Amino acid sequence: MKLDIESQIKALRLTKLAFAKVKPTSKHKRETLALAFEQIKPILREYMKENNILAIELDLKNRKYLVLEPISNAERNFWVEQWLSGEVSTRRFQAQLKQRFQWVQYLSFSDFLSGVEAWLENKK
Repeated sequence: MKLDIESQIKALRLTKLAFAKVKPTSKHKRETLALAFEQIKPILREYMKENNILAIELDLKNRKYLVLEPISNAERNFWVEQWLSGEVSTRRFQAQLKQRFQWVQYLSFSDFLSGVEAWLENKK
């Protein structure tokens, strides 16, 4: 099992390097990145399941990398403080509390993969 995690980390590092170095300026480069992404899909599925991430959207042509993540407690506490100080209406506050997930945009997909790598390192 430990060898399996080591090989997953190696594959993840190579994919992270590809997303960091290769700029998707041509169709061939975008296809290369898509294949690299396919290599780590099983790792990402496991990571998403354990971290309650609902979706990952990659738009290689426009370089948009979105992840649907749960809203952190710190952000919820921020809205509570805003509401208690009267800076946010009750209606807006209630609407914010109903939201459980938010789209997070990463400047580079390799930034997101760094978090996945740290998660895998902790599983060793």
